[in-house]
Amino acid sequence: MSYPLRKMTFADIKAVTSLLQENSQSQQGGLYGDYPHDKVEAMYQSSTNAIVATDQEQIIAVVFSFPVSSFSLPPIAQEINRRFPSLTYHNWFYGPVCIDKSYRGKSLLTELYQYIGALQGGRPIAFINSENIRSLKAHQKLGMNIVENFQFQGKAWWVISG
Repeated sequence: MSYPLRKMTFADIKAVTSLLQENSQSQQGGLYGDYPHDKVEAMYQSSTNAIVATDQEQIIAVVFSFPVSSFSLPPIAQEINRRFPSLTYHNWFYGPVCIDKSYRGKSLLTELYQYIGALQGGRPIAFINSENIRSLKAHQKLGMNIVENFQFQGKAWWVISG
């Protein structure tokens, strides 16, 4: 089943905050960090694009894209810029991407990836905690591959690109 995709609006921030926070690091989710309202609002305002999927007007998924020079990049993305400038040059950061647990495995990731990719120039760059094999495999199915490995704050990370 396909779900409607659209650009995120300011009115979506509360629902997107809830979705991201439910899947955040502090909730034992796969996302890096936590997502309080102020952070999500700053992400929305500094993103190149933010796309949501809906079911009956409920937001069930979100993906962001950011210029590599965005002021709201998390420290890990800033570190990727510092360590691998040739990788990020003329490209863009993809993510976070989050799909409600009950909607995973239904081709939403592919649809979100294709939609946001069509709005961008260059290649998507993302990072995945090396313990999150499920996310890596899902992104490899999209054609993204590991291009670098590095340590950050005592954890191993993969940098992937499409």
